[in-house]
Amino acid sequence: MARLSAPRLRQARLWLLVVGVRSRWQLRLALARHRWTWYAAVVSFLLGVLGLVSTPLGSVPALLAGLAGVLLSVILLAPEWVALRRGRVALVRSRATPTTPVVAPAVLVRLPTDRSEVAWCRPDVDEALRDAGAGYLWSAGRHVLPKRVAAHAGAILAARVRRGTMFNGRLVRQDDELTPDLLRAGEIRLSDTDYYSLICSNYLFGWRVLDRRTGAVHLDGSRLPYAEDGRLLTLSESRLANVIGVSTLAMTTDRKLVLCWQQPKATVSGGGLAAPAGSGSVDLTDVRDRPPGESFVDFLTAAMRRELMEESHLAPHQLGRTWMLGYFRWLNRGAKPEYLGLTMLEVSSDDLHDTDVRLVETPYVQRITVDCRIDLDRLRRDPDSLDCVPEDVAAGASMPLYMGLRALGAALRRDPELDRHLRGPSSGSQAVESVHDAG
Repeated sequence: MARLSAPRLRQARLWLLVVGVRSRWQLRLALARHRWTWYAAVVSFLLGVLGLVSTPLGSVPALLAGLAGVLLSVILLAPEWVALRRGRVALVRSRATPTTPVVAPAVLVRLPTDRSEVAWCRPDVDEALRDAGAGYLWSAGRHVLPKRVAAHAGAILAARVRRGTMFNGRLVRQDDELTPDLLRAGEIRLSDTDYYSLICSNYLFGWRVLDRRTGAVHLDGSRLPYAEDGRLLTLSESRLANVIGVSTLAMTTDRKLVLCWQQPKATVSGGGLAAPAGSGSVDLTDVRDRPPGESFVDFLTAAMRRELMEESHLAPHQLGRTWMLGYFRWLNRGAKPEYLGLTMLEVSSDDLHDTDVRLVETPYVQRITVDCRIDLDRLRRDPDSLDCVPEDVAAGASMPLYMGLRALGAALRRDPELDRHLRGPSSGSQAVESVHDAG
């Protein structure tokens, strides 16, 4: 297990101060158009003070007028300040979350340690991903949230950001629902969105937005991914942010898993849970850094490898081949699309013994473990069980980790090449072909 070394703790504290300032500045910019009355009142107050100071001492009427102006500005500022501090809306946990009716070949999968965590899957799509020849079509046009969500975006952001530090990065949205036919010979449309849009739409699942004054329900986030009849909207129909999530299991040459343990106070993801070593969102750099004409699967595996290097402090030469394992929509995250992979490392768990959490990841990653045992025979026999990993990992498994293990177990059953590779020699000198290069 690796933790931040003592000499770097001071650097970490300084970094956290910097990221805190940056987060608050981004929030102020995002909320400026929602708070124009507050900023107007502040300007009015400052102008009143300036006028009062510049008034000649002998001019009593002007002095009284200046005092009255400043007093009026203070009176106007007070309710704005109270509203700003309290917020005009309250976020309240939903009492119950809906479960979509399932039509074959789709299935619902629940996290064994938390049955409220649900994924929507299609085994035929997982099968088609293995040999998918589809490309992708990028649109730089910014996605616009539904008006009923955008109307409360400022208040939702103000309420959510109080719960932790968030950065508004540019992210990639998936505009099309996957089908086997589309994966065989089509193009998956992608577009531009950002993290704040994700917070105000998909990550609103499980929360209701209430008016603080009247108690009226403005939005029920748990209903946003569904149609009026309760059917799960396809990604082509949904107008939520639908940011693409990617997670790759990282396996060392001695067949151990590298895991990232999330910070206990993680804002959106489950705090303190074990996640795959490379787990995050596809962002704009993944689009800019890729060559034209590459396949959709190669694009996704490159994003997985970037996340793996960023979160686990690994170098490009330490990464071998990456397999695409599967796809699901995470209902508890507004049914956003998630892709799962397996990356073979060129190093043993012992080589990674002194791996530290990267400084930039300390707000999100608590620690890294590099020697998690995995029983591949047991996983192959029962992909739906967490008995293949140690009890502490099973008890703290996040949804991406469980779904990744489940997808690996299913892949071992259907992919003889992967099964032979994982049953082959597990020495540090083993050469692993890299067919998906991060570029």
